[in-house]
Amino acid sequence: SSEVQVVGPADRVIALAGDDVILPCFLKPSVNAEEMAVEWTRLHLKTRNVHLYRQGRDFDDDQSPSYKGRTSMFNGEQKNGNVSLKLTNVTLSDTGNYTCFLPTLTIQVKETTVQLLVGVIPQPVISIVGTKGWGVVLKCDSGGWFPEPVMEWLDSSGTILPADGPPERHRDSEGLYAVRQHVTVDQTDTNRFTCRVNQQEINHLKETEIHVPDDMFPILTYWWKVGLSIATAAVVVLAASAGVHKWR
Repeated sequence: SSEVQVVGPADRVIALAGDDVILPCFLKPSVNAEEMAVEWTRLHLKTRNVHLYRQGRDFDDDQSPSYKGRTSMFNGEQKNGNVSLKLTNVTLSDTGNYTCFLPTLTIQVKETTVQLLVGVIPQPVISIVGTKGWGVVLKCDSGGWFPEPVMEWLDSSGTILPADGPPERHRDSEGLYAVRQHVTVDQTDTNRFTCRVNQQEINHLKETEIHVPDDMFPILTYWWKVGLSIATAAVVVLAASAGVHKWR
């Protein structure tokens, strides 16, 4: 019918490497597609076919080798117009645009495109580099990300700390991003600091926390704080004594 449409998702599909993911494709209104041909393809592959379905059967004779054993459709759901594709154990190389094409439909637009974005989110690593002034210099490294992430430092209360300059970034031969950033922290009540790496495009983040021992901070900082505490206590005592003397 000319009223039937091939419908895909309104937004791109997002997954993490290793996940199973569904690429949605439906006939709207729902029409029995059990005896129809369904071709899932992807551009820029030597063999474009990702999954073929014809006359109630799946065919893998001309399937791209990278998808062997990883694709399936929802048998029994085709009668409800559901011709979605399930893709298992996705990898970074699965990122791209997929076409759901029904060649036997007698309509002008017989296909829809589904965009898949696969992300990788490794754990950041913190190390203590040295000291600067009265503070300790921390370094955070995180590599193997995709897409490109954002890195920031936080104190124990969640306040973002000013970093020692812009982050260092590079991309390796596989297209994965690595990022590094330094921060100089002062001694606090907790000495706990967090490196957060946020992948905004896939709405995922990873955090690593470090506790810096007191003896890592320059010793003068400690005695300066002790001296300040003693001086403050002395001022309080003198003020109290003056008040008592005046009252007498």
